[in-house]
Amino acid sequence: MTSHIHLIVTAFDGELQNVVRDFKKFTSKKLIEAIKEYPESRREWLLRKSSYDSKIRKS
Repeated sequence: MTSHIHLIVTAFDGELQNVVRDFKKFTSKKLIEAIKEYPESRREWLLRKSSYDSKIRKS
């Protein structure tokens, strides 16, 4: 599965949710940059899907 990840993480300040939030934010931005930069047959679909999903989650 290419869209799947397992992590073993810890937060020294006890705020693991902040670490996870920041990780998700950082990686999502980097993925969008990579989709825009590198040739990908599903580029337009991926960008539309990402945009749609982010709008749904903000509601």
